[in-house]
Amino acid sequence: MYVIKSDLSNSEYTPRGADSEIIYSHDPEVIIVGPSETGKTLAACWKLHTMMTKYAGAQAAIVRKTYKSMPGSVLQTFGKVIEGAPIEIYGGERPEKYLYPNGSIIWVGGMDNPDKVLSSERDVIYVNQAEELLEAEWETLTTRVTGRAGNMPYSQLFGDCNPAGSQHWIRRRAKEGKLKLLYSRHQDNPTLYTDDGVLTVRGERTMQTLQALSGVRYKRLFLGEWATAEGAVYDMFNHNDHVKVRNPREFKSFGMAIDEGYTNPAVILFIGTDTDGRLHVFREWYKRGQLQSAVITQVRRWYVRKWVNKIVVDEAAAGLIADLRNNNLPAIGQKGRVLDGIARVQNLLKIQGDGLPRLTVDPSCINTINEFESYVWKPEKDEPIKENDHAMDGVRYYTFGMGMPTGVDLVGW
Repeated sequence: MYVIKSDLSNSEYTPRGADSEIIYSHDPEVIIVGPSETGKTLAACWKLHTMMTKYAGAQAAIVRKTYKSMPGSVLQTFGKVIEGAPIEIYGGERPEKYLYPNGSIIWVGGMDNPDKVLSSERDVIYVNQAEELLEAEWETLTTRVTGRAGNMPYSQLFGDCNPAGSQHWIRRRAKEGKLKLLYSRHQDNPTLYTDDGVLTVRGERTMQTLQALSGVRYKRLFLGEWATAEGAVYDMFNHNDHVKVRNPREFKSFGMAIDEGYTNPAVILFIGTDTDGRLHVFREWYKRGQLQSAVITQVRRWYVRKWVNKIVVDEAAAGLIADLRNNNLPAIGQKGRVLDGIARVQNLLKIQGDGLPRLTVDPSCINTINEFESYVWKPEKDEPIKENDHAMDGVRYYTFGMGMPTGVDLVGW
């Protein structure tokens, strides 16, 4: 067990378990994950502060999905870590950067406005609540910590997170060996447990609160499991029944579903219909910051062998529909009432008398799977929250566009 003492103040910190591992890790990509109140954010803040103190002139950043969520959370914790240290803070109560006396700088930004974070190379980037990011956003951050900054002996992208859906990209990326995942426990937090593993008074209160959670919040925040969201619109969706690899030769027709977006992701889903009327999402294209021309280019790539006989688009995207048609791509506008579309998708997900659902997803469609597990109802309302809904909107539009003519060439799949 190590005691960390800041060179800039009298503060001390004794990390345990995964909290210690994250501090001393030099892995290019590493995330500490665990239930609530395991000390993940505190450990990450201490890691960053120690780096900036040790390596003169280092360039770093603290990042979260949106900046507005930072001052009352991670920046508050970081403020406690550096309390009393001679560090200049620009921005007052809404910090923009931290200047260390040795020339090191920590920039602060959200992925909703990442210019300051991504404007040049960084030695290290710390992502708070990494589960909120898209994998594309995480990968964008990897391009800023390639080692070119050169102020530290190694570069690193690290983060903390709570468990999310069972098919979240963080979990998959770790399984692929691209990212090291460290698992923290409540026993790692010295305010909850003594060195001998005995609950403190605060620990007793905290654990009672966490044990009182219900549903998936209990699984994620107390047990630390990757689980489907509480209040999920599609609570019948599960990996065993709905995530499968299927042979395209079993299908009689194919189509695409498109949800327009730029700030939000633009989504294209490649969907097949088999001879029994079952739908299967074979492929997804899920990207932010894409111009309409990029969407049309991707649609054309998937349409080139005339596999597709229908392209279903949000009817409100009149410009996109017109451009698709001008490119000889058979786009049709669909919308329908949201609740009607949700009911259609729920019926497709239900296990039928033959033991099979009428809608499945290929395991490669990570974002679509994550949305199925994360798309939730507003509390006490028959209306979904407008988050994690981009692929879900595409699937919903597609259910209103079913019943088009069939006949397709599968050569070259």
